[in-house]
Formats: sequence, structure tokens, C-alpha cells
Amino acid sequence: MRKFTFLLSIMTSCFLYGQHVFVETGRNNSSFKFENNAGEEQENLQSKTFSYVTAGYKHQILTEGLNITTGLSYNTYGALGSDTEFNTFFEWDIHYLGLNLGLDYTLFTANKFSFYIQAGGSAEIMLDGVQTINNEVINVKDVEEFDDIAYFLRGGGGVRLAVSETTQIYAQYLYGTGLALNDNNNSAITELRINVHSIGIGVLVDISPSVKEGTPELDTDESQN
Repeated sequence: MRKFTFLLSIMTSCFLYGQHVFVETGRNNSSFKFENNAGEEQENLQSKTFSYVTAGYKHQILTEGLNITTGLSYNTYGALGSDTEFNTFFEWDIHYLGLNLGLDYTLFTANKFSFYIQAGGSAEIMLDGVQTINNEVINVKDVEEFDDIAYFLRGGGGVRLAVSETTQIYAQYLYGTGLALNDNNNSAITELRINVHSIGIGVLVDISPSVKEGTPELDTDESQN
């Protein structure tokens, strides 16, 4: 029974080792790519920049330096443009709630700095959004492109600085590309892709030291049985 209790304690502590929580904020620079059913792109579209915030959980897996992360994010994407032929100005501001999943790997550490790469994806649902055409503001909640779940693939890297035994601050850059959002009810515009450049800073806190300190030591006599 003592052996079983000891092994259970070891397994539990191994699972809990390497747990972190993080909070991050930064800026998203997003661009829209509209393409109609003839494969033609909407011209004169410019990117827009908005703030984002994300929070989540990070856990070490398989080997030291490799982590799996999951979390929630609040993102705003947008673009603006014009059509000189019809003398039309248009603009989009769209707000999404995202569920994120990814991996990061520490390449090397120098003094208190750690450099890492990161890759992952997210599934995001629109909370609200508007399109402005000249002086008219339109709610895009029921527009099919934006009403679908938006899927993004992201990759990039960053650097962390250890400021204490349990806390790190970090800065990172990620590039994200969205999978195509389709509008089958519109004969003119059938596909939308959103591309995003993200620069952020965050705080990463180790929540596992108390678990590691409480890990029971191996009883020498018991281990010999």
C-alpha cells in the first residue's frame, strides 16, 4: 500500500510539474482578402490595427522546453478601403472570441533570457461587428462570411526574461492566416481570408513550485523491497 501511495504521489507531481498560467496583451494588424467567384480580389484594401488580450495555461510535455498551451483570446480584426469607380468608402471592425491551442519550444537560454518558437491554431466565433459603407453603418452579425467559425493558423517566436523564480515576462511576434470564410448566398463575393500580424507582451507565472516542494521523498528501506 505504501508503494502504491508513493508511486501515485510521484505520478501526480510529474503531471503537475511545469504548470504555468499567463496573461498577454498586444496589437493585431489585420488585413482582409476578398475574392469573388471569378477569382478576382477586391482592390484598395488597407490593414487596420487593434488591441487584443489573451489568457491561458501552459504545461510542459514529453521533454524539457516543450510546452502545450491553451487559452481564450479576445481579438478585433478590421480593414478599410475604397472603390474609386463608384466613389465608395468601406470599413470593417469585427470582434471575435477565440479558443487557442498550440505548442512552444525553447531553443536556447542565455543568462535570464530564453528564446523560443511557437506554432498553433485557434477557432474563433464572432461576438459582434460592423461594416461602414460611406455614412451607413451595417451590423454584420448575420453576414455569412463573418458568422461562420473562423479558423486561424499561427506561428512565430519570442523571448522570455526571468524576473524571479516563479515569474517571467515575455515579448513575441506571431503571424496568423485564416482559413477561407465562404458566402454562398452572395454572387459577387464568395471568399474572405483574414491575415494577422500580432506583437504582444505577457506575464508567465509558474504555479507548480509548491507542488514540487511537497513531493514526498523516497523511503530508502521501502525502495529496497
